[in-house]
Amino acid sequence: MKKTAIVAISVLLATATIAYEIRHPNLRDAYGAVENAIKHVQEAQAANKGIEFGGHADRALDALKHAQQELIEGDKYNDMHQKK
Repeated sequence: MKKTAIVAISVLLATATIAYEIRHPNLRDAYGAVENAIKHVQEAQAANKGIEFGGHADRALDALKHAQQELIEGDKYNDMHQKK
């Protein structure tokens, strides 16, 4: 049940995240690096079925997805407050 909830939240966050295009080049690069890290963790989980990494991989994925949201929020803030 817990994994189902985590997956559902992850899908929801990923969907919300995709809808916004980061404009600042450094934040966009950081976002891409986080996406790559997520992919590697998920691949490690898939390659090690039955080994749950003590729940740390799931928590790392949650933290990485939170980092993506923070990058988006930082970019939005930058867009609203930069001098034009």
